[in-house]
Amino acid sequence: MKIKIYRGTKEIGGTCVELTANNGKVLWIDLGAPLSLENPDVSYKSNKVDALLISHSHQDHYGLMESVGPEVPIYIGQVSKELIEATKIFLGRTPPSGNFREIEAWEEFVVADTFKVFPYLVDHSSPEAFAFKIECDGVRVFYSGDFRSTGRKKVCFERMVKNPPKDIDLLLVEGTMINRDKQEYATELNLEAELVRRVKDQENATFVISSAQNIDRFCSVFNACRLNKKTLIIDVYNAWVLDVVRKKSPGLPTMDSKVVKVYAHPNQMKKISDLGDTEFLDRININSIGNGVFENPADFVYFLRCPSTKLIDALQPAGKIKMIYSQWKGYLEPEHKTYCTDIILDLIGKKKIDFDVVHSGGHATIEDIVMLTKAINPKKTIPIHTNNPEKMKNELESAGISNVQIGLDGTSYQL
Repeated sequence: MKIKIYRGTKEIGGTCVELTANNGKVLWIDLGAPLSLENPDVSYKSNKVDALLISHSHQDHYGLMESVGPEVPIYIGQVSKELIEATKIFLGRTPPSGNFREIEAWEEFVVADTFKVFPYLVDHSSPEAFAFKIECDGVRVFYSGDFRSTGRKKVCFERMVKNPPKDIDLLLVEGTMINRDKQEYATELNLEAELVRRVKDQENATFVISSAQNIDRFCSVFNACRLNKKTLIIDVYNAWVLDVVRKKSPGLPTMDSKVVKVYAHPNQMKKISDLGDTEFLDRININSIGNGVFENPADFVYFLRCPSTKLIDALQPAGKIKMIYSQWKGYLEPEHKTYCTDIILDLIGKKKIDFDVVHSGGHATIEDIVMLTKAINPKKTIPIHTNNPEKMKNELESAGISNVQIGLDGTSYQL
């Protein structure tokens, strides 16, 4: 078997790994959109491939998946597939097309009559994320995907370390955090405790800026509201996302919880109306906040990706508004800015905005990486999804891990 990493050996995002069997069959692991503009070349997306595995529903892992064509099987989890569809629908785009094959954690399957694949559910900021063990031609590769040990599914990491995959020839392990500072909130539960404290004494509404698909973060905000007898306001997209994830996580609170209300934004409501989902629309109408937030703003907490300037201006007479930024700070920088960046930066400068960052990342610390690598004990390790493979190699070797190799994008290696 041969391996080629199209990109990811020296950057975060745009991940795509190719495995080629001795019989010529080709399997790709992830086909993500690059996060950086430094290397815009994605011409490899048109190369021949027999099947594609998608680890989770973040753009830098699935963003180019439709390039493979309708005949190529795309193996993906149900929740990930439906979250990708939801994103497209609410952006007003056509839902993704493809030859999708839904997979389940811990259920082995065979791809192209050649590759034996075993998916592991991992702890990540995406509600459904997989690592993959892939066996072919007597060789075993383990692809960590994006993982951590600090979220609400940390038991997945603990189980993997306790009972790791055996006889791994090559470990491809992510190193997103290698160049980032230590986090002030080491775990999701630490972060939740801080949100509980901050929401308790608010004099006006609080806005928590985060991704609707970060279900761990939603649960932290939900618990902060529940414990402080506040009402949590989400938008229609967030309500839809919660319904998707609840299919696999039945204990997850949704818009039907007495703690939660929905802001029925007209544009988002129209997108649902166009789908003809009358049952969902009826539930939105039942749980809509209407103008209730203006009666006593201090009773409410918003959880959303992009705050409304008009809403914040209307609430300002009631006192200081807390704005808690709870995602990667890189999105506030020009290189990685989103459609929300300028709005948030403008609001930060307003007098009645009390802005702070309260975030816990979705990726593995170096301690996590060392622990997992030692548990698996592979014959060879290649860092991926990292912008500093040299530092990661040094950290692993300092921990007593040998045979760490820095890969090169676009180079084939015989395993």
